[in-house]
Amino acid sequence: MKQGAKSKFALGTISWVVILFLFLPLVVVVAFSFNGGFSAFLWGGFSTSAYAQAPHDSTLILALRTSLEVAAATGVLSVVVGLAGGMATVGKGWTSRILLLLFIVVLATPEIVGASGDLLWFVTLGVSNGFVRLVIAHSIFGSALTALIVRGRALGIDPAVFEASNDLGARTGTMLRTVAIPLLAPALLAGGLLSFTFSLEDLVTSVFVSTAQTTPLPVFILGSLHSQFHADIFAIAVFMFVATTALFLGALAAMGGGSRARMRRGLRLLSAVAPADGE
Repeated sequence: MKQGAKSKFALGTISWVVILFLFLPLVVVVAFSFNGGFSAFLWGGFSTSAYAQAPHDSTLILALRTSLEVAAATGVLSVVVGLAGGMATVGKGWTSRILLLLFIVVLATPEIVGASGDLLWFVTLGVSNGFVRLVIAHSIFGSALTALIVRGRALGIDPAVFEASNDLGARTGTMLRTVAIPLLAPALLAGGLLSFTFSLEDLVTSVFVSTAQTTPLPVFILGSLHSQFHADIFAIAVFMFVATTALFLGALAAMGGGSRARMRRGLRLLSAVAPADGE
């Protein structure tokens, strides 16, 4: 075997080992969701009882329902704020650049720092409603992410389209409804789906701002580790994994318009947080 072929084989082997190592926890979760034993961490034989028991666990279902409701509200709010913020950052003025910088700071801030600030702010304002606290805290990240996705999409639209609508007498509301939103629909859909997904899996922020009456699923699972952890939690985790993966792939497809080349551009859009104004 030639030296080049040996190097490719070694790199390929290392890559597959790393990939398998990263995906092994997911395989374990799926496998143990079919565990028929009393303890979730001790294999007691193959069984689908966890999937049958999960819908009857009222506390678990309530936590799942809370997560879904918060994620749905987060997705909608992130789309609304992200649309306005994304359009506002397209300009070349200093206000647009400051707003763009603020969105970047939100995405770059460690989650533990943001969660601590959210909790302090809610306590200072006297906001005690757990649902409202969760939606606002999750929407901060989701709105910034959606705004940058919208900005990337808006930079690819010919400014003459908006100038023509102004020349025809369209007001700001009419232009947004009839021109901007249809053209930015893939970016808005992608931002909303990603915000929904990230809200659904958020743990750190949820631990800080949730209340006993509004406990989302990640916080409930974390608490179960210290009390009684059953296989039905693994079953719900599998459901969450499948749902979030499907939504994430849907968001990438929406950003890319369906084709493989455009999906790759969608991935680059997520990594290019602040594209140049001339792009």
